[in-house]
Amino acid sequence: MKKPAFRFIDLFAGIGGFHHALEAEGGQCVLAVERDADCQKVYRELFPDTEIVDDIRSITFIDEETGEERNQYGERSVDELVPDHDVLCAGFPCQPFSKSGYQEGTRDQTRGTLFYDIMTIVLAKKPQFVILENVRNLTGPRHTHTWKTIIDSLTDAGYVVSSKPNVLSPHLFSPEDGGAPQVRDRVFILAYRRNKTGNTPLQLRPTPGFNPDSWRIEDFLDDDAQIPNLADYKPSKDEMAWLRAWQAFAKGIKTDYGKRKLPGFPIWVDEFQVTPNIPSGTPKWKQNFLEKNSKFYVENREFIDEWLTRTWGQSGTVKDFPPSRRKFEWQARKTQPFRKDRNLFNLVIQLRPSGIRVKPASYLPALVAITQTSIIGSRKRRITPKEGARLQGMPADKFAKAIKRVGIRDAAAYKQLGNAVNVGVARFTAKALFKAGQAPWLH
Repeated sequence: MKKPAFRFIDLFAGIGGFHHALEAEGGQCVLAVERDADCQKVYRELFPDTEIVDDIRSITFIDEETGEERNQYGERSVDELVPDHDVLCAGFPCQPFSKSGYQEGTRDQTRGTLFYDIMTIVLAKKPQFVILENVRNLTGPRHTHTWKTIIDSLTDAGYVVSSKPNVLSPHLFSPEDGGAPQVRDRVFILAYRRNKTGNTPLQLRPTPGFNPDSWRIEDFLDDDAQIPNLADYKPSKDEMAWLRAWQAFAKGIKTDYGKRKLPGFPIWVDEFQVTPNIPSGTPKWKQNFLEKNSKFYVENREFIDEWLTRTWGQSGTVKDFPPSRRKFEWQARKTQPFRKDRNLFNLVIQLRPSGIRVKPASYLPALVAITQTSIIGSRKRRITPKEGARLQGMPADKFAKAIKRVGIRDAAAYKQLGNAVNVGVARFTAKALFKAGQAPWLH
C-alpha cells in the first residue's frame, strides 16, 4: 500500500465529510470520534479500517456535568490515548462560552464545552494543522465573545489563524474547485503552527468570477427510472394540491407592462385585506410586509377573491390549507418575470415552516430534514439521499449502499447529510491551508 502523505483525526465526524476530503488529499485517518449511533454505523460501513470512539470525553477526561477533569485510564494521558497526527479536523457543536474567568486565561472560559475538548487534544498532540467547521451564526453579533475565545485559544497555543471569518458555500465555487449547487454557508477556522517564514493568516475567497446561476440542478440528479422506490419521493396529495393552488395564483396575477410582477416579499393569504391589520407594537419589518400584502391584494382583488373560492380536492380552499401553506415566496422573478413564463414545476420548491418558497432550478437551499427536502418541480419529486450525498461531494453510490446495508431510513439519512461537512469545500480549504502552512508533504 502507498504510504499516506499525512495522518489526521476526525472529531465529531458525522458521516465522514472531512474523512472523504482529506483521504482524497493523500491522508490517513487514525482516529474518529462520533457519538450518534446511526452516524457510527454509516461511518464504519464507509471507512471500516478506522477506529471510532463514541465519547470524546473518554479521551479528554472532562466530566459531563461539572466540566472538571477526570481520568478513567489511570496513568494513561491524552497524549497516549490519541495517535500522533498532522491534521486535526472537527465539525464541532458549539455552545456559548462563559465570560467569567478572564484572569485564568482564554482556555478557562471554554471549560465544559466541546471546544475545550478539542483544545485539550491540540495542546497535548500539537498537530501542524487544525481545521474546524461550524455554522455561519458562530460569527454573528451574538457570538462575538465565543468567536474571539476560539481565535485567542488557538493563537495562544502557537497557531496562525485569521480573526476574520472564512465563510464559504459550495454554490459559490466552480466545479473545478469542488463546488456543488447547494447553498451551505459555513465558517471554516483554519490554523497552522507558527513557522520561521510564513505566518500569514489564511483568508479564502470563492472562485473568482464564477456565476452560481450557471449551475443546473438537473445535472446532479439520477434518472427517475433508476430509482426503484420513486413513489417514496413524490409529494403527497395535499402537497400537490397546495402547489397546484399556488401555480394557479402565479399564472393568474396579471402583468401590466412589468409593473405588477409577482412580488419578492412573502405573500400572506391571511393578510389579504383592504386595510392592513397592524397591532400596536408590531415590528417594523412585519409592519412593512403587512402593508405590502394589503396593497398587493387591493391591486389584484378581483382575481384573488375568485382564486380564494376555488376548491383544491380534499384539501379544500386555500383558507383551509395549514397556516404555513397559506404563505408563499416567489424567488424566481429573474427567470420567470411574466405571467406566460410562470411555472412552479420548472422551479425548485421548498415546503418550509415559514411557507412555500420557489426559486430557479440552479442551486438548492441547504440540505435539511426530510420535511424540507427540496422538490424538483420538473420531476415532481424530492431529491433522494443518494442525490443529497452527491450535492455534499460524497461518493453517492457508496453512500446509498452504506445506508441500505446498515438500515438507515431516509429521514435519518437526510439529517446526517444536513449535518455533514461539504467534501468539496473541505478539500479546497485543506489544500489552501497546507500550502499556507508549508506542509512538508507538498515538497
